[in-house]
Amino acid sequence: MAAKIFYGWIIVATLSVVNFAAEAAGGLNLGLFIIPMCSELGLSRSIFGWFTTGQALSAAASGVFLGALLDKYGPRVMVPVSGLVTGLCMIAISRADGAYTLLFLFSIMGLAGLIGTGGPILTTVPVAKWFVRRRGIALSLTSLGMSLGPVVLFPVTQALIDGFGWRRAWVILAVTCMSLILPPSLLFLRRQPEDLGLLPDGDAVAISQGEVSARPRVHEPEWSVREAMGTRPFWLLLSSLALVSFGMGGSIHRIPYLIERGFDHRIVSICFSADAASATVMILIAGLLLDRLPPRFIAAGAFAGFTVALLFLVKASTLLRMFVSGMLFGSSVGVMLVCQTYVWAGYYGRAFLGSIRGVTLPPMLLGRSIGAPLVGYLYDVRGSYHAAWHILIGAYLAAMFIVLFAGPPVYGDPKRSG
Repeated sequence: MAAKIFYGWIIVATLSVVNFAAEAAGGLNLGLFIIPMCSELGLSRSIFGWFTTGQALSAAASGVFLGALLDKYGPRVMVPVSGLVTGLCMIAISRADGAYTLLFLFSIMGLAGLIGTGGPILTTVPVAKWFVRRRGIALSLTSLGMSLGPVVLFPVTQALIDGFGWRRAWVILAVTCMSLILPPSLLFLRRQPEDLGLLPDGDAVAISQGEVSARPRVHEPEWSVREAMGTRPFWLLLSSLALVSFGMGGSIHRIPYLIERGFDHRIVSICFSADAASATVMILIAGLLLDRLPPRFIAAGAFAGFTVALLFLVKASTLLRMFVSGMLFGSSVGVMLVCQTYVWAGYYGRAFLGSIRGVTLPPMLLGRSIGAPLVGYLYDVRGSYHAAWHILIGAYLAAMFIVLFAGPPVYGDPKRSG
């Protein structure tokens, strides 16, 4: 008789589809809307940057509560509700005519929790609770949706804008988003393996008379939020990730920058599809590496990749440099998507992972919320992105050096670190 598939892989498949669909709600393809929306509505680049700021700040506000709710109730209801709210906001964006309305709608999408930096907690925390030994590969497969989404949706979004206009493009993407998120989430999502009589990685067969009949092969420490916050690695990790989030927020302006340098928007669209394809490859590689190597070194490599990618961007006078920049940036995003959730779970366990991720979101999303409007403001004032790119390069470099010192904490003595 064939072995029964561990239900955790069904969780992985479902949340990978959710991540794919969520990219339609304004992931990498949001940059394609900057020029047409600003042109028709009379918005400046800095004003458009504030839309992502409102989204990030509201996501930070809701992250603490969403994380705690995930620990207690799981994603089965939370993900479909978030998908519905996100889709309705996208439809409303298609009918908006003013900056304040758009700011409100983007902020509501942030509150819903499906659009996050480095992977939203609604889709990453549940997977980390189902796996320990194979957490790296499980998170990488889940994150594939975030990278495959732009590969497919970036050129599709550009085609929709060219063929139907940006307003109808939002409606079509909204319908796609809700259709892919709601049905599978309601059918398949569950909180954690113990709820089905299992243990992480499929190590347990059943729970009999209220007691687990087998133990997982790997025992994880269970840090509370208070204990985790008492460790030095917690703050080093958070500082480095906040700096990277700042850089990611500002990097949304890469698309208009390249178009205004004279590259055809269709070629730029292909470049960013290659960007996302590179992320897809590196997500799988990162998942394998994280199950074998210290995550802080892998994270440092990703942050170095961001730095080099922006250096190529500044000098992007040829198609080769543009594509090298995009593919390096995408590769680094792929590593970060997996590494971010893995490192918190690996350092502090899965019992309170949602709550821990929840309290780390505000500083990270605050960094992202500053990056986008700051880069837009510098463009409006200086007439170019040159100074902004160098500020982002400095942020990525600082993040790289900080994360190298974030060794794992020592369980049992929260004031010490390994």
